[in-house]
Amino acid sequence: MQSFKGFLTEMRNTDSADVNEIQLGYYLSNNWKTFVDAPAARTQLSIKREKIGDTEFATQTERAEAMAKEVIQWAKSNGYNGIVKKVWWTARPGVLAKAVGRSVDSRKNPTDILVQFSDGEFLGLSAKSTKTQGDIGFKNPGAGTIERNLGINLKSISDAGVTELMNKYPELSKTASKRKKEIRANSAIKADAEIIGTKVLNGIREALYSKLSKMDQNELLNYIMDDWMDANEVYPRYVKITGMRVGAKVEDPLANSKISALSTEKIKISKVGNDSVGIMAGNKRIMKMRAKYESQKLATPIKFSGDPWK
Repeated sequence: MQSFKGFLTEMRNTDSADVNEIQLGYYLSNNWKTFVDAPAARTQLSIKREKIGDTEFATQTERAEAMAKEVIQWAKSNGYNGIVKKVWWTARPGVLAKAVGRSVDSRKNPTDILVQFSDGEFLGLSAKSTKTQGDIGFKNPGAGTIERNLGINLKSISDAGVTELMNKYPELSKTASKRKKEIRANSAIKADAEIIGTKVLNGIREALYSKLSKMDQNELLNYIMDDWMDANEVYPRYVKITGMRVGAKVEDPLANSKISALSTEKIKISKVGNDSVGIMAGNKRIMKMRAKYESQKLATPIKFSGDPWK
C-alpha cells in the first residue's frame, strides 16, 4: 500500500508532467488556435500551476519550449512538410483514435501530444521531462507487469522476504504503510530489512535472468522491443522527446543505434551487480533491467527500471 506522502509525490509528478505536455503542444506552433480543445487545456494549466507552484511551472515551461524547437527541427529533417496545423493533448481516453480517425492501441502507443502538419501527416510525441543529462531511461514497469508478460512468479519471492523479517520481528505491522514507519524507526530492524530486501532483489533478478536465458533470439528481440523500448511499429508513428536540465533530445524508437544493434547483432544477457540484468547486442550495451523497491525495502512495492548501461 502506498503511503500518503508517496501518493502526494506521485500526484505532483503527474501535474508537472501535464504542464510540460500542454506547454509542449502550445510551443509547437506558438498559437492556441491550433490546439484542439484549447480552453480545456488552458484551464488544466491554471489548475496545475496552483498545485505545483510558479517555480516548477516555469521549469516545465522552459523545458517544453526547448522540446518543441527540437521536435520541429527533427520533423523538418525527417520528411514532415509544412507547418503545424493541429495539436491534440491525448490525456483523455479516445482522443488519439478520434484524431487520427482509426482504432489505436493506446497500450502500445505512448503518445502524449499528437501533431498534424499541413501536409496531413501525423506525428505522436511521447514526452518526458527530467533533471538529468545524457542517455535517457526506458520503461519503468511494475513487477506485476513483468510477471504477467513473462509468466513468472516474483510476488512469492517478495512475500518470502517480508515473512522472514516478520518472523524475526513479530511485532511489525502486516500493513505495509505502518510497517514502513516501524522499520525506519528502529535501526536494528532497518538494518535487517536492508539485508533481507537486498536478497529479495537478487532473487527476483535471478528469476528474470533464468526466464530470459531460456528465450530464443527472436523472442528476446520482441520482448525487449515491445515491453521495454516501445519500438514495435505502431500507428500513428511517434518519437520520444525528452526535456533535460539543458536542452532536449529526440529519440525515434524505430531508428536509433540501439534498435539497429538489437535487430542485427546477437543479443546477450548477463547478471549485473545485485539486482540487474544487462542486455547487450553484439558489443553494444543496450540497457539494464533493474529490480528495486519504490522506497523502503520490505514495505513498499517492487518495480523495475530500464536504466542506461554505461
